[in-house]
Amino acid sequence: MEYQDFREDELFSMKGKTTIWTDRMIDVCLQLSEERGKREQVLRYIDAINAQIDWIIQSRGVIADMLVKSGMVSLAEDWIAGSEELDAQIFRLEDGTEVKLPLSEKAFKESLRMESIVIDLRGGRENQTAELYLFCNPDYFAGHSLLVCINPDSTMECRGLAG
Repeated sequence: MEYQDFREDELFSMKGKTTIWTDRMIDVCLQLSEERGKREQVLRYIDAINAQIDWIIQSRGVIADMLVKSGMVSLAEDWIAGSEELDAQIFRLEDGTEVKLPLSEKAFKESLRMESIVIDLRGGRENQTAELYLFCNPDYFAGHSLLVCINPDSTMECRGLAG
């Protein structure tokens, strides 16, 4: 991404669009310090922004594995089981998709879609964090997204559902 890809935003300092894991455009939102100009900060941190995006692109498997280890497959099964039951262990989700339980880890991992990314640079490059908002397709969580936080040392944690 380049500076020209970002626009000022009401909720975030700046917002741009890119593709991650699919051809669908997603929002990349930046949280910047209010003490400096937005243009100056984006130009200063564009390499860090792109490095963060590249890391996310290359880390799909690691992110998916972390979500599985965090119990998200089991949580998805709980949400699925709360949907309309069509037959023994077959459910219709809110998006109309029919899903059979138990849900495999493979199916869960393949369902993950990036919705948006928030990169927080208010503490500078050395304290940069990111929040990933992921949806599943099929929509196991009825419109809610999974929230993954990436710390400055690139460790991750699942913060559960958002929305």
